[in-house]
Amino acid sequence: MTHHDRQIETITLDNGTLRARILTIGAAIQSLSWCDSDHSMVLGYPTVEPYFANPGKLGVIVGRYANRIRGARAEIDGAEYHFDANLGGIHCLHGGRDTLGLRVMDLVEATPVSVHLRDVLPDGHMGFPGNLTVDVIYALDGATLRTTILGKTDATTLCNFTGHSYFNLSGNHDISDHRLQVAAEQRLEVDAESIPTGQYLDVAGTEYDLRDQASLAWGEGMRTIDMNYCLSDNPTDLRTVAVLRAGGNTMTLATTEAGLQVYTAHNLGTPLPSAPHGRAFHPYAGVALEPQFYPNSPNIPQFASAILHAHDDYRHVTEYRFSRD
Repeated sequence: MTHHDRQIETITLDNGTLRARILTIGAAIQSLSWCDSDHSMVLGYPTVEPYFANPGKLGVIVGRYANRIRGARAEIDGAEYHFDANLGGIHCLHGGRDTLGLRVMDLVEATPVSVHLRDVLPDGHMGFPGNLTVDVIYALDGATLRTTILGKTDATTLCNFTGHSYFNLSGNHDISDHRLQVAAEQRLEVDAESIPTGQYLDVAGTEYDLRDQASLAWGEGMRTIDMNYCLSDNPTDLRTVAVLRAGGNTMTLATTEAGLQVYTAHNLGTPLPSAPHGRAFHPYAGVALEPQFYPNSPNIPQFASAILHAHDDYRHVTEYRFSRD
């Protein structure tokens, strides 16, 4: 199938333990399962066409700046830049309407257990400066799926990519049977538009405390979470930051990134005629765990900087490590 005259490829990775189906549109993880199971542990559309719109950004890599930038503007090297205001006509979300997650990437190399994809976001794309080359590499290693995202620019720019998979480990209708642990004592305060204010809030004693393994069910309903958990002040070496359990499956998430956006998907369900049943899944069908720089960091000096200079390299590594009872 083609999109904007670009051929979309489907690559299946299989190492005898895990099987992953990857699309070149948005570097989407369309499905991820044990080799002896038909249940995908990530939400994905059964056909390619819904990924052309993909309102929930299921399974794709988003950027060049994941999450929100207040006012769709930021200062870079002393100059003010204005980005695509695709969130309420005011703010920038996931790098604008033409986020990486909706672009068809080039297939650089594929093996039975890995795939390397590449795209170039041109200077001025969605208002951002610099020609930014982004490489996405997926690799299976035992019961681990490793995601490596590399970035290189020819001019100072912002660079902050993340994977946007929604996990449902049990295959149940929603994630009320899931338990999540996140190694963070603080989260970012956000305003009414879910944009960080620059203040930190302790999670202790609140609905958002996930330091111990916590059920995603809450009272008679569900935990409604869409916020950044503060893992560290800056990117680090790869370390374990979260554990998700359900249906006899456990996923341990390790990453290099400073923040983890946790989204329990209460807003899923956007009408999408090309999707099964005409909707983009349903609320709480999965939980998104998105390692990244803090949202709105270009406008909050105390946050780690997502600035990428021409002489530097961007490197983001996240591992999804699976086990089962």
